[in-house]
Amino acid sequence: MTSIETTIAFVRSAWRAANIDGSRSKIDIYVDRLTRAASESTLARAMESFMQSINASAAKLDPDVVARMVAVASGPDAPRVLRWLREQPKLVSMLAYTKDDELLADALRDLELPPAAGAGSVVPRRPYKIELTATCETPLAHGAEGKAGNATLFRRIAALTTEGSMIELPYYAGNALRGQMRDLLADHYLETIGLPADRSQPVVSLWLFYALYSGGALEDKSAAMAALRKDIGDNGALRADGIRRFREMIPPLSVLGCALGNRVLNGRVQFGDLRPRCIEWGNGEMPVSELMTWEFLTRREDYEAHDEHHGMIADTEVLRAGAELEGGIDYDMTMTEIERACLGRGLQLLAERGMLGAENRRGLGRVRLAANGAPEAEIYDSWLVASREEILTYLREVDGLAGPDLAS
Repeated sequence: MTSIETTIAFVRSAWRAANIDGSRSKIDIYVDRLTRAASESTLARAMESFMQSINASAAKLDPDVVARMVAVASGPDAPRVLRWLREQPKLVSMLAYTKDDELLADALRDLELPPAAGAGSVVPRRPYKIELTATCETPLAHGAEGKAGNATLFRRIAALTTEGSMIELPYYAGNALRGQMRDLLADHYLETIGLPADRSQPVVSLWLFYALYSGGALEDKSAAMAALRKDIGDNGALRADGIRRFREMIPPLSVLGCALGNRVLNGRVQFGDLRPRCIEWGNGEMPVSELMTWEFLTRREDYEAHDEHHGMIADTEVLRAGAELEGGIDYDMTMTEIERACLGRGLQLLAERGMLGAENRRGLGRVRLAANGAPEAEIYDSWLVASREEILTYLREVDGLAGPDLAS
């Protein structure tokens, strides 16, 4: 019996021994459980995790199939089988769910296992102007776009190793770091010029609110946006003095960039992804599989005056506490002194907050963030205080403060 046939036979045996309930179809549930299990570092761990996730009774498993599966999990094909499970959990599930043995045999006859997951490591990145290091004080969650039922996998990216093979490695997106800095700098900017940073009741016009907190919007036909366009230009026209003044008066948007109606204002900085230090990323000594684990999350039912339970349980894949990530930021040499100081303030605010990723309210994502080469921030704070009236006057001129347009 081939490794593929043994794997399918084991999954079928595990399903027969499963004890799992749910409103969804069983095959969908099994696909989700298999997807989650395949994130384990070895095939043996994956099979054990799969059995646990479907509550399979060991006493009900076919002992001959189990023995053959143990041999595969400890044999040379194990890495290839594990990659097959990771890449095609739906196909594996559908094959295992097939009840016609003759049809299954025909389907398996021409199937081949993929090569083992890439060996070697990725070429290390060149240094950044500002080097960032994040040390996880608690597990760190950073979810991928897809989910496996109630299980959230850590975000990964495909990369080529020095040996020419492909490998998928976890990373923390630089754009997520940029978004967190954007929120912190927006709050700091408003508070320092004497405006409340209340996101539920903004004191600035919607165009400015969206620009500060989410990078703006490509379509905005409000009267306030029309006033801004008159100052910075529109329909292909560019008013250099208006753009320069906009950058001077709102440094966070100049540094990080934003969309202003049909115009995109480029930022001055480039954020690199944060990569865990590991053998595969070429920046550490520990295998990446040893850095990953799972956290079990629950949401309690606080309202009990009904018959149905509305609590929630979920699993999320995380980087272990103690894991270190490294990345960095490059910036344009055209940055002004105030813009560099604004970036420095953003980095200080990130370090002071000390939180990355998701599930912060559950205690995940506490980090120690260090920035080597960060600009000094004090000059930015002093400039904001000294220029407060000039900034407020400018915001009134471009309808940046809340007014009738807020409800439009």
